[in-house]
Amino acid sequence: MNDHRKLIVLGLNEALARGAILLTIPSTDDRSEEHGHFMTELAGRPSVVMWSDIGYGELRVSVWWDYDHSNHPQANMTGNSRENFTTSRPLAKRSHYPKFVGATASGWLERKTGKHLQGKGSQGIFDTYLRRDLKNALQAVPTPSPKGYNAEGKFFI
Repeated sequence: MNDHRKLIVLGLNEALARGAILLTIPSTDDRSEEHGHFMTELAGRPSVVMWSDIGYGELRVSVWWDYDHSNHPQANMTGNSRENFTTSRPLAKRSHYPKFVGATASGWLERKTGKHLQGKGSQGIFDTYLRRDLKNALQAVPTPSPKGYNAEGKFFI
């Protein structure tokens, strides 16, 4: 499995275990899972898992792995400059990433025509980043088993 896809599967498994998101499309009355985030530990590293409803029964799922909020240059700013965990990648310039995040990855969870992360391998995975010193650590993470969905599937454009 692609290393960045592994991170998304780990994050999605945790979100499902917490009941933060569902594999079924919620009714229009229940918009509680429209977007959200939580901090957790994935593969032994502090992480942030985020999701956002993008319509058509799909969710964007993003994971920031080996994340240290105290070192984020926009952690304590105000207004729109403050990191609020609503985008697929950190608000800080990419040149600052090595200070506070080890890896990032985002993908789309299909729930309408099937239960799967869209694409195969690296296809459908976006906003990826991997700090050089964590390449071997991420490769060493055991391939996770998706919980109730497939790790790969049809990619919708």
